[in-house]
Parts: sequence; structure tokens; C-alpha cells
Amino acid sequence: MGGVGFDNNHNYYKLLIFKYTPLSIWYNSWMRISLFMHQHYFNHLNKVRFKMSSLKKLVLAAFVSSAMLAAAPVVVAKPAGKIANQTQEGVKQALLDTIAVAEETLAAMKGGDADKETVMALLKKTKQTAKTIESSVVLADRDRALAKVKKSRSAYRKDQHEKAEELMEQAVERFIKVNEKYHNF
Repeated sequence: MGGVGFDNNHNYYKLLIFKYTPLSIWYNSWMRISLFMHQHYFNHLNKVRFKMSSLKKLVLAAFVSSAMLAAAPVVVAKPAGKIANQTQEGVKQALLDTIAVAEETLAAMKGGDADKETVMALLKKTKQTAKTIESSVVLADRDRALAKVKKSRSAYRKDQHEKAEELMEQAVERFIKVNEKYHNF
């Protein structure tokens, strides 16, 4: 273990060789200069920080607090169409409304007397009404039913009316199952 010699620690000699090459001399001097500049810069910051007047501190605090107050409502705000703290009765009513609008949409699709714009508007209304259901119990099932509505809307837009009707029937069935699941939970 003992002393430093070529036999037991030849990496020491590699270090000595690097220590006195022109590259290492330049590197070491550059490190010393950057350390010196770094120390002086932080000394300057400390002097500036402690010389800040109380008026500047007050203005800075007012600016930061007003910025926080301006940003807080944006973070807390709910998206449009969402009901904050929906009650159980609200969820039940939203479920019933969604089923009614979905069945109305399906009837308009099957009837054939409604024009394309009307059916597209009804599909959009179904989607918006379904998004008012805010219950963690049925959230995943609601999203699956909404996926069927979305596919139905896409198919109807492409004039694939039979496929759209089939997907909308599946969506109505899923919304009915969502209602049953909520009441049986």
C-alpha cells in the first residue's frame, strides 16, 4: 500500500505529466480566472442585495403579489360547460338529459327527414350535454360512450349514415348503462 512509486501507482505519473503540459497550464490558469471572476460577481450581488432600499423591496413585493393574484383565477377556473361541485341530483339530471338528447339524435338519424346540419348540431349537443356529467364513479364509462358519439359524428359527416346510426345506438346503450351504474353504485 505504502508510498508513491511506479510499481503500485503508475497513474500518479500520468497525472504529473498532464500537470505540466501547456494544455494543463492553460486550463489551470483559466480555472483560476473564472473562479476569481465568480467570487467577485457574487460579492457584487451581495452588496447590491443589501443596499436595496425598503421602498424597492415594497414595490417588488407588491409586483410579485399582484402577479400571483392575476394568475390564480386562471389556474383555478373550470373549463366552459363544467359545473363546479356538482351535487348528486345534478349528476342524476345530467345523466337523464344526456340520454334524452342522445335518443333525440338517434331518432333524427333514423327518421331521415332531418338535414345533415341539424343532425350534426344534435350530435354536438349530445357531446356537450354528456360532458356535464361529473362523477368519478362513471367518468370512464361516460368517456367510452362519448367516443362512440364522436365516431358516429365522424361517420355521419362522411355520409356513412348506416354506420353512424349503429354507432349512435351503441352510444345510447352505453349512456343508459352509465345511468344504471351510477344508480347501482
